[in-house]
Amino acid sequence: MASEGAARDEGNDAGRKGDGYGTLRLVFAFIVVIDHTPILTGRGNSFMPAESGVDLGAVSVGAFMGLSGYFIMRSWQRDPNLWRFWVRRLLRIMPGLAVVLALTALVLGTLTTTLGKREYLAHPATWSYVGDNLLLFPQQYVLPGVFTGNHYPGAVNGSLWSLPVELLGYVLIALLGLLITFSRSRIVMVVFALSMAVLLQRMVIGQLTLPPVLLLVPIFPLLQYLGMYAVGAAIWLYRDRLRLSWFGVLLCVGVDFTLYSSAMVEVARIFTLPYLVVAIGHLLPRRLWLPNWLTVANYGVYLYGFVVLQTLLFLGVGPPWLVAAAAVPIALGCGLISWHVVEKQAMKLRRVLIRRPARKPEPAGEPGSGTSDEQTEEFPPVGPAQPAPAPASS
Repeated sequence: MASEGAARDEGNDAGRKGDGYGTLRLVFAFIVVIDHTPILTGRGNSFMPAESGVDLGAVSVGAFMGLSGYFIMRSWQRDPNLWRFWVRRLLRIMPGLAVVLALTALVLGTLTTTLGKREYLAHPATWSYVGDNLLLFPQQYVLPGVFTGNHYPGAVNGSLWSLPVELLGYVLIALLGLLITFSRSRIVMVVFALSMAVLLQRMVIGQLTLPPVLLLVPIFPLLQYLGMYAVGAAIWLYRDRLRLSWFGVLLCVGVDFTLYSSAMVEVARIFTLPYLVVAIGHLLPRRLWLPNWLTVANYGVYLYGFVVLQTLLFLGVGPPWLVAAAAVPIALGCGLISWHVVEKQAMKLRRVLIRRPARKPEPAGEPGSGTSDEQTEEFPPVGPAQPAPAPASS
């Protein structure tokens, strides 16, 4: 595969020192925390003006989806075994999720609820918040009496909505990965991506009406992000034919800019955004790489960022720029603690639950070579808050 920057790769040493993909993930996580601030403070849906056609939160979650599809498809091809695949996936996302849910419901909730502590702890919604969100389907966004005085009381942690989409992405890779493994026909991933694009295009022009929610997830982002997931996977599958270049990046940006005033830009981004982020991650100069000891926090930033924002607003912090500026370093600290104390430790269970087969060597110039699996392939997307149920009554 033709690849600029191949000479920069130095095997696993590059993965330990840092990489472009981890850098992008952390940057996108920060952007999402910052871009949640307008909606939580009543100042709009995004820091970007509506006429720009860019919702920073939505673009960030799409970027995560494209990167996840790319790296998880790589992981599947290196070890196409369903048991080991699901052990890796679930050990990566569930322990950190379980801890943030427990801390939010049992610690933060008791300190911020308008109910008495006994009444709060006896309320069924306090415990279903943990149980339902661990199951991912359905999700519960509110805790009884918590943040009810905030401008946006409908979600304690609105970012959790995107985890079911990530899980469905895992299902997509597992099912189509099996088909690709047995049929040796990688075009099925492209066909799936095109199918999602066609459905979305029919919705945009009004020729197709689908239920607003499918599989308990809003239908529009579900179709779009699964399409991006498939395109990310296809980029990995066709890495021998598809060139990653700055020209390609500029071409994708040009397409988005041309369509920015049209709803069709949302369809085009199914293809442009995954290429853009995979290419930038691969081509990003080494001097711009952030170290892995920092970038490993990006999942924790996702898990805690929204809660941190709501807590700061509960405490009366303002204006919005100050809320965002304070939330980013706090979320980063929470993310680092989550990685070292919870996530990294939980992943050691892989040694008990699975036997890792010998990995197939990868050419040094392939995008993604020289990066650690733990820090690239298995971090969920960071999503903007979606409309949530009304707060639980006190």
